[in-house]
Amino acid sequence: MERSPLNGDHKKGYFFIFLTGVFFAFEVIGFKYIFKTYHLSPEIAAFYGVSIAFLILCPYFLVSKSRRDKIRITINNDGKVLLIGTILNSIGILMYYFGLRISDLGPSALLIKMTVLYNVLFGVFLLDEKLRITEVIGILLAISGIIVISTLHGQIEVSSAIIMLVSALFFAIQSYLIKKYVIQIDGMTFAFLRLFLLSIFFLIYIILMGTWEILEAGLAISLGIFSLLGYFLGRAFYFEAHNHLPISKLNSVLLIEPVFLMFIGILFLGEPLSFQKSLGTILILSGLYLLIFHKRKKII
Repeated sequence: MERSPLNGDHKKGYFFIFLTGVFFAFEVIGFKYIFKTYHLSPEIAAFYGVSIAFLILCPYFLVSKSRRDKIRITINNDGKVLLIGTILNSIGILMYYFGLRISDLGPSALLIKMTVLYNVLFGVFLLDEKLRITEVIGILLAISGIIVISTLHGQIEVSSAIIMLVSALFFAIQSYLIKKYVIQIDGMTFAFLRLFLLSIFFLIYIILMGTWEILEAGLAISLGIFSLLGYFLGRAFYFEAHNHLPISKLNSVLLIEPVFLMFIGILFLGEPLSFQKSLGTILILSGLYLLIFHKRKKII
């Protein structure tokens, strides 16, 4: 069933997106530090993170009858979108973590933000939004920035840049499915069920690949806490924002996140600041600014 038109509170939507960016940033910093310190495989880190976060949240969601009812309603009404979107997310997460392991934090954070570009393109070509000249310029600037960033030798390989771009596409598809088919999303319930599906997906992947690894308790709990921040709280706020913003606006405030992460990488992780990185950053953020803040026509 296609969603009906929804006129949400844009200020509330932007606030939810801002909170999403904050929690996503802490998750990315935490996982990057763990990858750098322990050299975990992406599927192991992802599985321990989402499964422990899910177990932490189970009492909250299962003790209350009203929250159990919300779980049942979400599965009945939006189960297909949840399943398809989570499968694509799972693939995107593995690709993102693989790229994060072999690339610096700043460039990786910038490239994954191309979800914004994909969202705009989905809005234009699949949700009948119009593309203005400023948005065309924005796309060209963003692509130019990607080319500059992807050639940062010693910081990000071209193969890693491609991985990040494909990963961002998989993340964007879920937003498109929600905007297209979900009438009113319950962000917390959707994020909780997504944790369960991610746990199952990563477990199956680990069994098939034969990469099972037992982690020490402190490391496993750390992964769970970082996942609780990003996979649950960040995603819950992000899903709620779908009720208030058109798809082309969803990631606008998140453009602050890669700049913040780049400074974290430079100040605390010893990542270099180069002219090429700065130029690519400026081009990408300038292009995304034109795409987002010059958007006038709402989704109907």
